[in-house]
Amino acid sequence: MTKTIRKLSAALILIALLVGVFFWVTGGMLPLVNFEIGYLSGAFVIAASAFGYWQLVAGSGENRPRYELPDIVDSIDDRYGLWEEESRESHTDVKAILREEKARRKKGRKDFKTFLRSAKPALSLYRIGAYLFLIAGVFYLIKSDMFEPIHYLAGAGLAPLATAVFLFFSR
Repeated sequence: MTKTIRKLSAALILIALLVGVFFWVTGGMLPLVNFEIGYLSGAFVIAASAFGYWQLVAGSGENRPRYELPDIVDSIDDRYGLWEEESRESHTDVKAILREEKARRKKGRKDFKTFLRSAKPALSLYRIGAYLFLIAGVFYLIKSDMFEPIHYLAGAGLAPLATAVFLFFSR
C-alpha cells in the first residue's frame, strides 16, 4: 500500500513538473501559475477523498462497522418492500391498509441522526479543507486578475485523471 502511494506521489510530481514546464515555455508565467494552483487543488481533493475512504474501510474491520450504511442492493431491488419476509394478511378494510402502509413508510424514513452517521465520511475535515483550498485558489487568482479558466481546469482535471490512469495500469 505505501509502495503504491509513493509511486503515485512520484508520478503526480513528475506530471506536475513536465506539464508545468510545458505551460511555462508556451505561455509564460500566468498559465503556469493557473495550472499549478489547479493541479495542487485537484491533488489535495483526491488525497483527502482517498484518506477518508481509507478511514471508512479501516473502521469497518472492527466487530461493528463505524458507519452503518444502508444496503444499496436491497433499496434498488425492493424499493417498496414488496418482498419482505413478513407475511401479509389480506385486509378488506381500505382504511386499515392505508394506515398500515403509512406506518411502514414512516418507519423506513431516515432521521437526521442516521443521516449524520452515514454522511460522516463525506463530511470529513480533510475533504472540507481540500475543497476550501480549491475555492481559495480560485478566489486568489480572480482577485489578482490572473485567472485563466482553461489552464486552471487543465490542472484541476489532470490530477484526478492521472491518478485514475496510474491506478488502472498499476494493477
